[in-house]
Amino acid sequence: MEPAGKCAVVTGGNSGLGRATAQWLEAVGADVISLDLSGEAPEGVRFIACDVSDFAAVEAAVAAIEGPIHILANCAGIGGIGPIATAEGPGDMAAFRHVVEVNLLGAAHATAAVATRMIGNAPEGEDGERGVIINACSIASFEGQEGMGAYTASKAGLAGLTLVWARDLSRHGIRVNGIAPGFMATPMVAMLPDDFVAELLGDAEFPKRAGRPDEFAEVVDFVIHTPLLNGEVIRLDAATRPPARTKWSMD
Repeated sequence: MEPAGKCAVVTGGNSGLGRATAQWLEAVGADVISLDLSGEAPEGVRFIACDVSDFAAVEAAVAAIEGPIHILANCAGIGGIGPIATAEGPGDMAAFRHVVEVNLLGAAHATAAVATRMIGNAPEGEDGERGVIINACSIASFEGQEGMGAYTASKAGLAGLTLVWARDLSRHGIRVNGIAPGFMATPMVAMLPDDFVAELLGDAEFPKRAGRPDEFAEVVDFVIHTPLLNGEVIRLDAATRPPARTKWSMD
């Protein structure tokens, strides 16, 4: 699909990977709408304040967008660290639920609302394509570390749903893919100590550095432009395979 002239919705489009994705889509000529809780959208991007964990709010935000929607990037997400249980008692289940509601249900809410609109699009090109949906997964989808239960549950669920949604929507000419980045230099991890970051990057094969949000956007570009790519989750992690735990989690 050629994104120029198309309407694209990016959840979490005001920061991090979502912001880079929104900026790239705007730069190539798409009409971009960011659904985010707060912050400032990139120049040229329309901002609709929306809590993606609230399906009614997502439906209202999507209803406010006029015309066909061809692209959805599910980038809204939050982090969370904590064990499922300790000798002192159960883990924080309210925090666990919140991470899953934002990262997993938020993507489901946006996909349900936007895909309904995409189904009504006129088919385009030789394949009759109507839309492209991209899920921001994570290497934690596959190798969650100690204490990352909520985050791993949300991202593993999103990775697993990518193929299911591709199968749900294929009859309508809509493709669904995921991108699973490793450690990326985004606001979500900006507060981490330098020693911790160095330890996390030590498991990267090459290059041994944090990924850049614009590199995520480049893979978004590839996914959108490649019709045969469907139901896949692409790792973007410098061949990183995280260990079970870090020295920081054991302290």
